Amino acid sequence: MKEFFSVLEVSKLLNVSRSSVLNYIKSGKLKAVQVGKIHIITKENFGEFLQEQSTRKKHTKENQTTLEF
Repeated sequence: MKEFFSVLEVSKLLNVSRSSVLNYIKSGKLKAVQVGKIHIITKENFGEFLQEQSTRKKHTKENQTTLEF
């Protein structure tokens, strides 16, 4: 049986607002299926999103330069 998350559940798991989750969906960063007025996020899609965010943070840290004064 597949597990699904609502926008509210994802927002609580990520500790962000519902509108932030909706922005992730609209920008294509988080895949979701729209059923009527609600969005459903599968466990697999949520995992992929988390993996991508983790990868982005690692690359951002690697590409940052430190300024020494």
